[in-house]
Amino acid sequence: MLMANRWRTFDAMLLAATMLAGTPALAQQAPAGGMANPPTPTVATPANPDQSTAADPQSQAEPIPQPEGDIVVTGFRQSYADAIRSKRNEIAITDGISSDGLGRFPDLNVGEALQRVPGVQINREAEGRNATINLRGLPGEYARLTLNGVAFAEPILTEAAPLGAFNADIFSAIVIDKSPLANAQSGGLSGNVDLQIAPALSRKEGGFTKAALEYNQLGDKFAPAATVGYNHLFSDSFGVFGVLAYKKENFRRDTVQFNSYSPFSATQAQANAGVLGSYYARSAACPSCTGSTATSGVLYNSQLRQYSRLNPGDLYTGAAGAEWKPDEHTRVSLTGFYTDRRLPKTMQYISIVGQNDTSALTPTSPPVKLDDGRYVVTDYDFTNPADPRSSTRRLGIRQSSWGINGKAEWSDDAWRLSTVLTASKANNRSEETSIDFDRLQTATGNGASGTLRTGAGDVSDFYYSLAPDPLITSAVPTWYWGGVADPTQYYNSPTTAGRTNRFQLTGTQSYATNELLAYQWDAERTFQDSVLSGIQAGFRFEHNKFVSQGYRTQAFGLQTQNIDGSFVQTAPVAGDFFGDKLGTYSTNWQSTRYDYALSKLRPVTLFPGGALSPSGFNIRYNDNNYALYNFTNQTDIAAGYVQAKYAIDIGSVRIRGNGGLRYEYARNSIDALDRVSLTTTIGSPADFTTNNYTNRYGKLLPSFIVVADLTEKLLLRGAAYRTYVRPQPRQFTPSTIVGNPVNGVYSLTLGNPELQPYDSTSFDASLEWYNRPNGIISVAAFQKRITGLIAQITDPTRLCPQDGAALGLGTLRVNGDRCESSQIYTGGAVPTPFLVTASGFVNQDSPVTVRGVEFNLQQSLDFLPGALRHLGGGFNYAFTGISGRTATGAQATLPGVSKHNANVIGYFETDKGGVRLVYNIRSKYDLASAGTFTGAARQVKSRGQLDLSASANLTDTVSLSFDAYNLTNAIRIEYENDPRLIRRADYDGRTFTVTARATF
Repeated sequence: MLMANRWRTFDAMLLAATMLAGTPALAQQAPAGGMANPPTPTVATPANPDQSTAADPQSQAEPIPQPEGDIVVTGFRQSYADAIRSKRNEIAITDGISSDGLGRFPDLNVGEALQRVPGVQINREAEGRNATINLRGLPGEYARLTLNGVAFAEPILTEAAPLGAFNADIFSAIVIDKSPLANAQSGGLSGNVDLQIAPALSRKEGGFTKAALEYNQLGDKFAPAATVGYNHLFSDSFGVFGVLAYKKENFRRDTVQFNSYSPFSATQAQANAGVLGSYYARSAACPSCTGSTATSGVLYNSQLRQYSRLNPGDLYTGAAGAEWKPDEHTRVSLTGFYTDRRLPKTMQYISIVGQNDTSALTPTSPPVKLDDGRYVVTDYDFTNPADPRSSTRRLGIRQSSWGINGKAEWSDDAWRLSTVLTASKANNRSEETSIDFDRLQTATGNGASGTLRTGAGDVSDFYYSLAPDPLITSAVPTWYWGGVADPTQYYNSPTTAGRTNRFQLTGTQSYATNELLAYQWDAERTFQDSVLSGIQAGFRFEHNKFVSQGYRTQAFGLQTQNIDGSFVQTAPVAGDFFGDKLGTYSTNWQSTRYDYALSKLRPVTLFPGGALSPSGFNIRYNDNNYALYNFTNQTDIAAGYVQAKYAIDIGSVRIRGNGGLRYEYARNSIDALDRVSLTTTIGSPADFTTNNYTNRYGKLLPSFIVVADLTEKLLLRGAAYRTYVRPQPRQFTPSTIVGNPVNGVYSLTLGNPELQPYDSTSFDASLEWYNRPNGIISVAAFQKRITGLIAQITDPTRLCPQDGAALGLGTLRVNGDRCESSQIYTGGAVPTPFLVTASGFVNQDSPVTVRGVEFNLQQSLDFLPGALRHLGGGFNYAFTGISGRTATGAQATLPGVSKHNANVIGYFETDKGGVRLVYNIRSKYDLASAGTFTGAARQVKSRGQLDLSASANLTDTVSLSFDAYNLTNAIRIEYENDPRLIRRADYDGRTFTVTARATF
């Protein structure tokens, strides 16, 4: 019912959007009256500054005439007009957004703004509003992020750059170059996302101030923000500008995680034979079972987590620049930016309750048959749950980046010479420390009990209760460390038999520094009255250095004598969890008083031979994180390109475009750790040595684009090009890493020092009808054939390497689906061979093809009579399909990609102000497995969200605006194959922002 209503709403909005196309014949009828000096729209700078310049007349489309009359071309109308103008003027296939004339993007962050662009999907699973995006069916790390057309150091850690680390107030436009040419920055397999900061001489004299207050309904949290900017023109030839922006972050997300599902055991089926007996074959453990319905068993939710994340912090962002034009031929500019996102006290409160074979489970609902043939019980009572846990986690985050571009350009009627020098640096820090208290399950029980009703995908029908209250306490007089085999734990008893409580402190610290230095030079010669309208050539030298550090910590040396009953309290989110959108949740939810606990627990003793991590805890050197994530990855690139521009008339059709060739040579050097000795202790730095791995490759990247001006208003573009993406630095595992054995099993991470970039051959086409001023109707199609994608190793011979002896593992052999060592494990009931579980990543041989279609309708209805002429809006839709096979032969899929994505946009705007509504909906999509925290591979349900923006111009210099996000109060839901097998539900609630702005 909910989905049907959602799509009915979408259909109604789609019908309204189609009406926005209007009647083309009316486009020439201007309303009577007029303004003596109508405002001049700000034209967004092109995605590549060398692609569309005064010295490049063949790339300049005829200017779009502005409507006559009292239609105000500011605000929403201006931003859409600017985007259309920028798209038309480009040779390449582009889309983008522009600030709304009020010095802002009316969205929460850069990622939220970009989701309005055809072909862009926002990933809402990114926590803390990190706002990663997919572009043309490919994850964010497949796109190249640039600043004014030039690469800079992004604050990456393990994935794409978090767009939430940038305040949109410093940008004048964001342009997505979907078909990069030979002179564009390489590395954008799905396209280049260009963050544009207009230079000083392109800005109007004067300044502005802005103050805003954000209100997040979930948790009743406020967050102020302020921006100030000024542009001063000393003369027509020299100007400076500066923008400073501050934003308080105070965002909360609540989640219920159905973390895992397991089958009832045969013993549990016997205890509940009346409900479960017909789904199990008769056995000694279940003599009452019949197997009359099925014999594959019945699933139940075997771990549930109530989880809340609070993200308090600050975002500081600034941009500044100067531009000098000493004569009509020369232009020199300097543009810089800085952003610093500080979230040092992000808190995560988690209640974890699991079930296993020793839990007493009583189904209270019959098994439900899922679409994939499995059966699940959604409701049950339980006693003796498996180790209920209160987990309180502090996640300190800091993401910062700065960059400076110095550019000099000289041009005349025939020549254009330019050079750009770039220096940039970024950091990304993530420090997570978890303090957990457990109520241990024992053979005789732990006294806990409860009831769970999952709701079978309907979160409003969820029910969860736990007893006794409080479920978790910290009132244990003495704690005993678990030792080197169990280094993160303390117990209330030194013997296993007496353990009923457990305390754990562990953490993961990750640090990355990214540096970029580059020099770029371009030259262009234009020709008049010639088919060959120009030749452009250039080269670029780029130095990239990525320094990674990573640690896992242990609990040795903690001052556990200070632990008392006051460490644990009721979780601060227990009273208003999930904004009353989740049936009945458990308020029997405990958390640790984190700052108080840390002040009492910090270690005073170093583990012998070890050291403290930057967060102040003893490092676990035998954990693979130390070997994998302490490295330096340096890539030096030399690139050169040449492209020829052409223009010719064939009958009444103007044909123009360019063809080019780019060659890049890269030298990749990695200094990584190799483990030289295995140890049964925590280990130390002496267990490792540093080795260098060097890899070289060259890439030849042809590109060709053609633009046909079929009529004055109708354009046809076609493009073909090759591009590539270098692996994310943390995808490299140069050294083969052997973990210390645990219960007779060695973990092995296979090295991949020769990991190569993945390549794409792309074909694009776009038909664009500029049917009237500030209007466009377009359809685009694309295909990307990707080779060399990084995939997990599946070859059994590689997963069980013959050189096991050199790794200290003895002689290895494949036995069925097991990799066995000649070494014998004697810690079990009987001696058995040690097992080796290996994993690793390689470039996949099988190609993957991504195809898509994008439709865009955008219209200003200023031809309508009366008040209706103030209407405008648009509709865009993108379809994305994926084909191909993985290394295992399975159907290829790319995580986070919806087949269908649409935006419906409508606005009403006068010189007094305006209002805009935006409805975004995307269809279901797959997510890859992400480990124990999120469970197995799953899907995300279709979700729609309605946002509103309104503004009022109080005077010529003062305005007020109001923005509302997620008015539909939508919930994000993950499931596994069948929506009734729910895996996760996220709730952010509604957000409202009030903004006052003044110009001077």
